[in-house]
This record gives sequence, C-alpha cells and structure tokens, in this order.
Amino acid sequence: MIWTMRVLTVCFVLLSAFAAQAQSAKEMLGACEVLQRAMHREGSIVPERADMNRCWGFMEAVQEYAVLLDRNGKTLLNACPLSYTTTADIVKVFIQYARAHPEKLYQNAAAIAYDAMADAFPCK
Repeated sequence: MIWTMRVLTVCFVLLSAFAAQAQSAKEMLGACEVLQRAMHREGSIVPERADMNRCWGFMEAVQEYAVLLDRNGKTLLNACPLSYTTTADIVKVFIQYARAHPEKLYQNAAAIAYDAMADAFPCK
C-alpha cells in the first residue's frame, strides 16, 4: 500500500511538471496549423486530436481574456476584437502572426497570442 502511494505521488508530481510547462509559439503554431487544415477540409469541425484540442482550447482562452478589463478599464490583451469574432478567427490571427514573425517562435505561445491580438484588433 505504501509503495503504491509513493508511485502515485511520483506520477502525480511528474505529470504536474509536464502540464506546467509553457508551450512555445512554434509548438502551438504546429497544432493550430493541423486544426486549420482540418477546418478547411471539413468546414466546421469538432477537434478530434490532442494537438487540435490543445490549439482550440488555448485560443478559446485567448478569446475569453480578450474581453477582460483591468482596473483602469484597459483590456488585458491590449486588443479590442469585435463582438462577433470567433475562436476560428483567433486561430487564424495567431497563425498569420506566428508565420509573419518566425524569429519569435521560440517565445511562449501566450506572448505571441498577446502580440497577435494587439496587432489584429487594435483598440481605438
């Protein structure tokens, strides 16, 4: 019983360490390109693969954060997307920005998403 608890504890710690790793923009770009190709082939799709789900979930979070305001009324992502902007639009914006800035692909995917949103949806 004690041995089993130790093994489970070690597994939990290892899985937590992997989950906490920030994903690079290059990794996220690859996942999002797979998703985008599938969406073009199928029209509208429910992501089936882990990489597609990772991109879709990440971009849904970006979309949610894009409308949040800080205490001063400024958007958290320094972006002002239109009310009808979809998650698929956010995926496209991320891919376009990442492809246009290959020198930034080593950075955290969240940093590139921030820049992509600010670039595509400037606040007036």
